[in-house]
Amino acid sequence: MKRLNTKFDKYLYAGVTAFLVVTAALVVKALLDNLGVLGGVLAAVNSALAPVYIGLIIAFLLSPLVNSMDEFVFIPLMRRIIKKDKKASGIARGFSVTIVLILALFVIFGLIMMVVPEVINSISSLAANLPSYYKNIVAWGDDVFKSNPTLAEYFQNFSGTMYEKLITWLQNDLLPESSKLLSLLTDGVVNAMSLLLNVFIGIIVSIYLMAEKENFCAQAKKLMFAILPQKRVDGTLEVLRETHTVFAKFISGKIVDSLIVGMLTFIIMSIANIPYALLISVIIGVTNVIPFFGQYIGIIPSAVLVFIANPSKGVIFLILIIILMQFDGNVLGPKILGDSIGLKSFWILFSILFLGSLFGFLGMLCAVPVFAMIYRWVKRWCSRRLAKKGIPVETEYYRKEPESRKKSVDKKGDR
Repeated sequence: MKRLNTKFDKYLYAGVTAFLVVTAALVVKALLDNLGVLGGVLAAVNSALAPVYIGLIIAFLLSPLVNSMDEFVFIPLMRRIIKKDKKASGIARGFSVTIVLILALFVIFGLIMMVVPEVINSISSLAANLPSYYKNIVAWGDDVFKSNPTLAEYFQNFSGTMYEKLITWLQNDLLPESSKLLSLLTDGVVNAMSLLLNVFIGIIVSIYLMAEKENFCAQAKKLMFAILPQKRVDGTLEVLRETHTVFAKFISGKIVDSLIVGMLTFIIMSIANIPYALLISVIIGVTNVIPFFGQYIGIIPSAVLVFIANPSKGVIFLILIIILMQFDGNVLGPKILGDSIGLKSFWILFSILFLGSLFGFLGMLCAVPVFAMIYRWVKRWCSRRLAKKGIPVETEYYRKEPESRKKSVDKKGDR
């Protein structure tokens, strides 16, 4: 069979290329013109999948506890009662999931019952004692700046201005707006019920995920082997395993670290007789989950709260909390997290700022493990490329001047 005239091939290729480019441009333009519609579709899909997201988060957080229950408690117990390993493992998994979920619900309910009344009491106490707190601050300022009348007068004017603004805000903004709370609560009932329903369905989804996680993983691997070459599958699975390990170690370690920091804060604040000890401990513990910035986010409002109640106690609080944060940053945190991250402080700061600006609180929470994985992948790719070129992969080599690098390469070649 003869081939078509080749002198027209280039025109044919050019025409096909132009057609594809125009088609792609029209598709992009249609997508941009209907961006609002696409956003609405994506929002509807995310809303529909919200229970699944919640279930995935619950299963991810509780799976280590379920595995520990399986390994150390229920599987050895069930194997003594039931001789069939598969049946014993299935029953043990059911007991583990049930016990872990009940314990988690009890802990969450207990924290809510402990924290919410304290928050309400603290806010009420702050509003009721605000005039006496203002007098304490003025007296403290007079005592501190008694040797410098100019600074004392400036401090009195500044504190008086802030006090008047706070009183004005309470009387003109907060109290009148409180009359609208009932209508806002009525409008928010549907959203609250929707959230509770999503959480309830998410718990059910998490039960299935934790009970059948090995089966789901096997099905996912089966699908991957059906679609991708085996070499690609092996590499992908290795990346997924490492990502899971980094995320699990970091998130679980950060939660444990924050719980310990919160409890230590409560103990220290109680011993030092710092006001609002429980409220401050909750603030410090919750904000400590956020790497790098979390400590400052919790310390600043807590210090202001204590300083308003008692200026001298505010100074003591700052000293104690700084010591505690140093202990957490240099001893407790590294002991719990270990080397699961492997990032320098600059990259931690960069990842939190970048992903936090894009995705808010969730981005700040997941920024460090996400960037840690990206950093590892880039580092490995760079090392492979350098190794193929016969260039040293150690970073220390690139600190040298060009002539020194050339000499070290020549010496390496001579060896």
